[in-house]
Amino acid sequence: MPSYRSIPIKLALAAFSLLTIFSNSSLAARSTSELSDQPITSWPKQLRPSMTGKYIEVREDGPIEKRLCIASGNHRFIFEDKGRWVFTRSRTPRYSIMLTDRKIRELSFGVSRFSSVEFLATLQDESWLPYVASLKTDIPTKTVTYQHYTGEGRERPYILKNWTRKIEYEYPMGKGKIGKTREIFTFIDGDLFVFAFSGTREDIERLRESHDMFLTRMNLYSDS
Repeated sequence: MPSYRSIPIKLALAAFSLLTIFSNSSLAARSTSELSDQPITSWPKQLRPSMTGKYIEVREDGPIEKRLCIASGNHRFIFEDKGRWVFTRSRTPRYSIMLTDRKIRELSFGVSRFSSVEFLATLQDESWLPYVASLKTDIPTKTVTYQHYTGEGRERPYILKNWTRKIEYEYPMGKGKIGKTREIFTFIDGDLFVFAFSGTREDIERLRESHDMFLTRMNLYSDS
């Protein structure tokens, strides 16, 4: 039988426990409310307009070399490449065109094109940060590991001397692997283009410099 002195102590402990529960619930509700109040701009689900691609042969100051050519409307992107990338037959809504590495089948390169009203209107924070927020609510959750904006300092890869905004994020890939995607955003003649490399974290990190040079050496020719 409990003593009269022990009853207030138990009541105090019970009250403290209830206060803690209510406090934690309040914090959780507030955190959820604050998260829901943040603007989120997800990658559009609509199928991207298709781009065409082929390899062409060019001769500049030496022997004939292969070039990768990707056409989008009245634009042609020309990449220095000797057949490392292979065009895929399957379409994904995320990219206008996608290629895979000939030697590493898990490694892909995709290009997406958006009008200025479809996705991000600018590369400034007011448009950019809601996209970053969407990655953190995606399933599986993406862990953002790096961001950079050339408006705040130059850094490769460069895209046709345009400003770029880059983001890198990681996610579970299955079989104990960690996947990684690097996305480079830039505006070309008013339209938003996103160049993306995806694969295992190890391959993306190992080939970072090669991929940067691949984009930096890209040229653009207009058919108009």
